[in-house]
Amino acid sequence: MAVCVFDLDHTLVSSPLDLRGVGREMEALIRARGLAVPARELRWSAPELLSLVRREAPGLEPDVLAIPVAHERRAMQAATLEPFAIEAVAGMKALGFATAIWTNNDRVAADFVLSRFGLTPHLDLVVTRDDVVHLKPDPDGLRVVRGRWPEAEHIVMVGDSWVDGLAAQAGGVPFIAYRSDHDELARRGVRVAACIASLLDLPAALA
Repeated sequence: MAVCVFDLDHTLVSSPLDLRGVGREMEALIRARGLAVPARELRWSAPELLSLVRREAPGLEPDVLAIPVAHERRAMQAATLEPFAIEAVAGMKALGFATAIWTNNDRVAADFVLSRFGLTPHLDLVVTRDDVVHLKPDPDGLRVVRGRWPEAEHIVMVGDSWVDGLAAQAGGVPFIAYRSDHDELARRGVRVAACIASLLDLPAALA
């Protein structure tokens, strides 16, 4: 059997969730609380900062995690459906794929938008921040997916961000980039199996 795993924000739904802004707020709070954030060429993402806090200062985690939660709650109210999102997910099921969501959002935000836009009936599994030990770009979400379908012979990941691509790559599955920043993917060393500008192009990309 085969499984098609979709990212959520900016892949199936469009929202004003500013992940770079979330990361900047988290980094500012972390520094203000006295934890050093090592300098590096590439910016720190929110999931990477959360991993740093869990490793170096776990007592800060509730305050740091409150930042993405607040952003997600605001963004989910303003979310819209990406063009052809339902057609893409339903189309994968029609082709015999099991369908899953893997998002760094929490369960509340994910369930809200999936229900609001009628995506839930087309999905077999939803993996959120509450279901994993580590967030993308770590591949831990694929552990959950493989636990649901241990017999799966093929898994493919569809997403917009470098964190999706690196997570897929680390988990050994091909990554299909949807309306991605290709310069950023290259800077992060993401290998792309296919690029699509419309979700309607997904079946052809899989071929």
